[in-house]
Amino acid sequence: MFKDTMQQILLFLVTFSLVYYSGKHLMAQNGLESLIDFAVGTVFFFSFILFMNYLLRLASKLFGAVAY
Repeated sequence: MFKDTMQQILLFLVTFSLVYYSGKHLMAQNGLESLIDFAVGTVFFFSFILFMNYLLRLASKLFGAVAY
């Protein structure tokens, strides 16, 4: 269980950094002008979905540990 939690924390941090930097790049752009901008937008939305998944899993583990 500890290895699984550590893996989730690592993936949470990776997806957090992907969401942060790709979102920062998208906010600096004035629309999608090239294929690279479209790829960054795609990375942002896929990593955001994974980020929310890992966040909810870790939050449920944290609340489950606090409840007992």
